[in-house]
Amino acid sequence: MLDATFSDLEPLPQDDGPVPVVRIAYPDGFEEVMSYFRRVVVTGECSQRTLQLSAEVIAHNAANYTAWQYRRRCLEAMHSGSSNAAREQAWREELAFCTARGRENLKNYQVWFHRRSCLARLGSGPEAELEFVAEILRDDSKNYHAWGHRQWVLSSCGGWEGEAAFVEGLLEEDARNNSAWNQRYFLLQHTADLSSLSVAEGEVDFAARYIAAAPGNPSPWNYLRGVVEPLGYSAVPRVRLLCEGLLAGD
Repeated sequence: MLDATFSDLEPLPQDDGPVPVVRIAYPDGFEEVMSYFRRVVVTGECSQRTLQLSAEVIAHNAANYTAWQYRRRCLEAMHSGSSNAAREQAWREELAFCTARGRENLKNYQVWFHRRSCLARLGSGPEAELEFVAEILRDDSKNYHAWGHRQWVLSSCGGWEGEAAFVEGLLEEDARNNSAWNQRYFLLQHTADLSSLSVAEGEVDFAARYIAAAPGNPSPWNYLRGVVEPLGYSAVPRVRLLCEGLLAGD
């Protein structure tokens, strides 16, 4: 299939040395795709056909960082002289491509990094992207990559005003979701003064709700420690009152 598209190029096979000990049994088509891809990386060609070739590489192995990087390189080169509208359309199409591949590879670092690159070039607002991540987290509320991406969106594009409610909703569903507790702390780091006694007291009260419901759940206790320990427990006496109340209840 690629012979006709790249008839002017000589494939560059993988060099396994003169006497390979154990050859990898690659799936059908993989070696051909990679041989042509190695060649275009060497020649540095940036065109529609090499962009499509990188998509073929990704279809075989979505974790191939070089293929994702080459897509960015191709798009930059192909649209360096394009109008703003044409350049934006190209990156929107790339974001759609990334979304499709991403749904198949939700724990693939390369896909998420490429997504950030697309968004950075588009300069979009946070609303649609935060909703996209929320959709992913509804299916897998502890997806490390999705949480990291959400933090990048908030830090780069804004959208902090709705984050407390989003996190609290997840905690209501699962109070043992350490990722959600971590996100609440991340939110405070960027929107509140963690050295403030009133902030600490408010967070103790917040955590206490979940502790009262399940005293053996370590997640709110760890969160409480993270908020209070920098100030010192003596500065926040309601922690002692909380513990005494629980012990008295036993």
